[in-house]
Amino acid sequence: MTSSVARRLVPAALAGLVLLAGCSGSDDGEGTKAKSSEAPTADVDESAACKLLTAADRKKLAGSAVDIVVTSDAREGGSSQCRWQTPEALIQVTTLPAKRWATSLPDVVAQLEKSADQGSAADRKDLARAKKLLAGADSFTDDEACKAFVTLAEIGGAKKGSTTTITPVPITETDIGLSAQTCTEGHLTSIIYSVPGLKKTAKVERTVTAVLASAQKRVVAAG
Repeated sequence: MTSSVARRLVPAALAGLVLLAGCSGSDDGEGTKAKSSEAPTADVDESAACKLLTAADRKKLAGSAVDIVVTSDAREGGSSQCRWQTPEALIQVTTLPAKRWATSLPDVVAQLEKSADQGSAADRKDLARAKKLLAGADSFTDDEACKAFVTLAEIGGAKKGSTTTITPVPITETDIGLSAQTCTEGHLTSIIYSVPGLKKTAKVERTVTAVLASAQKRVVAAG
């Protein structure tokens, strides 16, 4: 059985997705405000990520229209983020080059190692495997970073070869959301969404997977 720390590995690593300024002030670890070392430039389309999910995509996720953009941002090199929000729902999409995401991974593993000091032998074995995998992550190519994503997902309990993960994440003290990620063709894309009473069911997973796949196709097509 997959160890508890291993199951936290991919979600914790993917918290590094929010590298852009201007995210909302929600309480989830992936949606808090974060300052980027890269400043936006005039020739970057700051609403680029808002084109990754159609109105129909958002309605599939939330069950109703979620069309109000509350924040959007982008950086040179292909990193962008957009968030839609209503009183009942929020949806956020983020995409960035996989190699940029990979640079945060060694620090995440180091943090998890500290929490695993009192854990099981399985915890320590999985983290040792991840640490070895991520040696040299600072110099990964985009393709190497996506391969690392797949292996990290497997360590966390995903099926062998999985390029997509879906994990519950806290949004507020009482609400949860789902965080779905995929890494293919050198691009890492994440969708976080929350609606009242959301649960991770097989039907919900199919819907999220399909919407994420559509967003990823648009990312890859845009290059």
